[in-house]
Amino acid sequence: MSLDPKGLNDRRINEDADGMQRDSFRADVKELEDDNVNERLGLPPVLRVALLGGSAGLIGGVGGLIHGWQTASLKYLASNSHRLPTTYNGWFFYHRRKMYFCLKQSMATGFKTGMRLGTFVGFMFGIEAVLDKSRGVTDFGNTMMAVCVPGFFYAWWHRMPQVQAKDIIKKGGRMGILFGLTQDLLQFIRGGDVWYLNRFFGIQPKKLRERFAK
Repeated sequence: MSLDPKGLNDRRINEDADGMQRDSFRADVKELEDDNVNERLGLPPVLRVALLGGSAGLIGGVGGLIHGWQTASLKYLASNSHRLPTTYNGWFFYHRRKMYFCLKQSMATGFKTGMRLGTFVGFMFGIEAVLDKSRGVTDFGNTMMAVCVPGFFYAWWHRMPQVQAKDIIKKGGRMGILFGLTQDLLQFIRGGDVWYLNRFFGIQPKKLRERFAK
């Protein structure tokens, strides 16, 4: 007995296929969440470092693009202020050349800024992941060290005075503690194990909604 294609319900078949894809996606997300409940941000280290470094590079690239365009615009105006056009056609070609100049300069600045910020952030969170692995625990102390170490190398590379270098490292340490405590809070809300809460206060890992459930 042959199957008549005209008798098939295409809409029902498509709905069933979409439902199966959604169920499969939910299952994959649930598996990823369960496997990485004690990881920072609920993500495995390699994926986390890549995403954070890539996001920082993208943000830095957009910021550098805007800043580079503004700077290039001022440079072009300064270099051509003595020969500004006086006709309509002159102004048209002036702005067209200015646009090409600003676009070229801003793209170069955006690429450099994005690469620097992305590399710095990736390096910082890479150190954090290495410290988590070597110590066997995840806490704000690792985040603080992950911020201070790149700050130390930055000060050393630029030959900063000792007072200025200490100031940068201290500010980085405070920022690292704040960011690390934020990560620990998110891990606690997600139901991950925050070891110092467990050891010193006896707070067992449990999702926040389960703590307030009746």
